[in-house]
Amino acid sequence: MIDELTAWLERTGAPGVSVAIDDGHEIRCFNQGVSDLRTRTPVGEETAFQLGSVSKVITAFVLLETLAEKGTSVDTPVVELAPDLEASNERAFHDITIRHLLSHTSGLDSQWWVDLGRGDGARRQAARAIAATPLIARPGELFSYSGPAFVLAGYLVDLLAKSYWEETVRETVARYLGDHSVSARPEDILLQPSATGYQKHPVPGHAPVPASRWYAPLALSPGGGLVATASDLARLMKAVRSRLKLGTGHGSGQVVPAIGWRYEGWGLGMARYRLADGSLCWGHDGTTSGQACAVRLSDEGPETVVVTTNAVWAASDVGMLAESITSRLCGDKTRPTIERRSDALEAYGAWHLPSNAELSGSYVRLNSTIMVRLASNDELVVGEISSPQDETNWFGRNAPRGANTTDTFKKVDQHSFRSATKEFHFLRHPDDSTRQYIHNGMRASVKTPRPWI
Repeated sequence: MIDELTAWLERTGAPGVSVAIDDGHEIRCFNQGVSDLRTRTPVGEETAFQLGSVSKVITAFVLLETLAEKGTSVDTPVVELAPDLEASNERAFHDITIRHLLSHTSGLDSQWWVDLGRGDGARRQAARAIAATPLIARPGELFSYSGPAFVLAGYLVDLLAKSYWEETVRETVARYLGDHSVSARPEDILLQPSATGYQKHPVPGHAPVPASRWYAPLALSPGGGLVATASDLARLMKAVRSRLKLGTGHGSGQVVPAIGWRYEGWGLGMARYRLADGSLCWGHDGTTSGQACAVRLSDEGPETVVVTTNAVWAASDVGMLAESITSRLCGDKTRPTIERRSDALEAYGAWHLPSNAELSGSYVRLNSTIMVRLASNDELVVGEISSPQDETNWFGRNAPRGANTTDTFKKVDQHSFRSATKEFHFLRHPDDSTRQYIHNGMRASVKTPRPWI
């Protein structure tokens, strides 16, 4: 494994990597490279990494633990537990349940990001602002990955536990692990060895540069602000697997179908992945301004793999490494397999557009605009503009007008297109022809007639 990680670092150019492997009998941790290029401190088992969106797995776990203690159902409406959110400007918001939040079917937009500081009411302010944003779909209709949904999940932990989410996380994890490294507060993390995140230098051939900021405002940390060692994360997954009811039985009835070819679906806080050998596993990926993390859990057995690195550009490689190790770890064990979908919208058949539908136009989310132009019957030109705030918060860049990327997509199905690195799928609400979406397999954006977009 050390030889493999050495080769992985050489191939990706990442400064360091930490891998924790639980084969069901013991957890072993393998580390290679350095946690900081300036000090050349080696990565060790005690080195903590930022988890990014893998924090959502822990938020789901802690919320479900809290609900179990209170005897509260996951299908309880959010406003029943947080009556102050009834001020939402959309009546449909009142139909959102905890299950909708944790399975990314709430209809909440993908991103809401404002630093409200660390005051006592910061997360409540964030929750109320999120509740006031227009929904992109009615609750339960459409899978679309949502960070704000997990900010609301963290706020529910605040209310139910009568303690801040970050404190409840530490106490809940401690019940299972004893002393541990999982934390959201920078002052706690400074007391333990931790990795410095890196971005690629804008000039090719130059050394990577340290990420410029801490990843997430504390009020929004339930969606992506936790830090932990790879080994502690692997240790915690035993309890997570049980509480989130991950397994084939759960998968057959409680997984929300996804769009595209990457995922089989989403459970409560975790995705169900298709591996290269056709087998299934559970997992989640996380990316920050300078670090990346991937967790994979075998579908039925106890095997778990966690990979963390302090190189944001290696995020996709982290997921592939985790899946490769998972496949080898499970070996020849009998595992559920599934055929690759021929139709990216297989589970959303009623949402298919008619063959003559107009795809060109502007599609919007809170933090980005996607502009689509039909170049030919089989080719699209797609431009994506992210907001200046989003660029600064997510990537540490200072782009006054936001980032702008353009790519060409080839048709692979009636309303599915691919480029070298991305996929887009077009769909329309079955009962409302004015609601048309573009979906990248994770997030949906709504078509808008506004001419200035």
